Amino acid sequence: MSRLPPVTADAAVAPHGHARPEDNALPQKLSTAVREDNPPVPIRHMDFGFEKQPLRRYFYDDNAFASAFYMAFSSVIPQGERFFIHSVRHYREQIGDAELEARVTGFIGQEAMHGKEHDAVNEAYEKMGFPLGRIDRSVRDGLRLLAKRLSKPTQLAFTVALEHYTAIISEFMLTHPEVRAKFDPAVGNFIFWHMMEETEHKAVAFDVYEKCVGSYALRVGTMIPTTVVLIAALANLQLYLLKTDQKRPMGGRWRDTLRGFSAIYGPRGLFGSVAPKLLDYFRPGFHPNDHDTRALLEEFREKFFGEQGELNEQLKKTVIPQVRSAA
Repeated sequence: MSRLPPVTADAAVAPHGHARPEDNALPQKLSTAVREDNPPVPIRHMDFGFEKQPLRRYFYDDNAFASAFYMAFSSVIPQGERFFIHSVRHYREQIGDAELEARVTGFIGQEAMHGKEHDAVNEAYEKMGFPLGRIDRSVRDGLRLLAKRLSKPTQLAFTVALEHYTAIISEFMLTHPEVRAKFDPAVGNFIFWHMMEETEHKAVAFDVYEKCVGSYALRVGTMIPTTVVLIAALANLQLYLLKTDQKRPMGGRWRDTLRGFSAIYGPRGLFGSVAPKLLDYFRPGFHPNDHDTRALLEEFREKFFGEQGELNEQLKKTVIPQVRSAA
């Protein structure tokens, strides 16, 4: 698969390059308050070994329609995470807050690990005949064009909007054990680790935005086209994957599609369930931590990485970025 050069956890601590003068022309700040009640963001080096184990073709509820949705989501993650990293890292030297800088390092490291593992699972499904390499290259080219056309503040607002989506989707999935039970464990454990870490760093890009840009109008104005593009892109990619799936069973296809559609797009499904928390984003004074997920995080940290943690075997190393003392 064609990829951008990976962003490593070591690269997370390197300062960004010099910004162009026009990139630092920020909109009028309406709010610069940054909450300081956020914990450190650990960088976990994971290896799920997707190249060494067989994976189920339809890994969600043995349902081709729903599995194609989650595969479409995975197909855009590697390039999307790299876009997020670069949009946040651009502002690192402007933050002026040691605790937030340390959380930014954790954010970059976590997103880098997500991109690495999604590359690996996407390659495994590419070998099964799904055209994920072609999708990856299209997403890469589209985001490169976006980076050329959008100002740095707008790129960060775009990142913050998508981070809100990943946060509310993650909260929905982590609070619904029946959803996790429908995933094949080899893929499900990986996805729910990703969801847990998205919940850990859900406020980082937002806090950088509030500290360095702060425009309410830009923040909420960017969410509207972001929503349209995200849903349209995922639906189109899902349909593309279904169309190119030569092994999709013919028997019961409509029943399979209706059941999968309900799970993803129905009123009690994924998007129907997260819609109310999506609207919270438009409230002046909103902060991601208004959705209190501390108990949920503790539950999954213990479940995955406690003494009998389900993912201890996949965890190779944990690095917790340290807050630098003032000179």
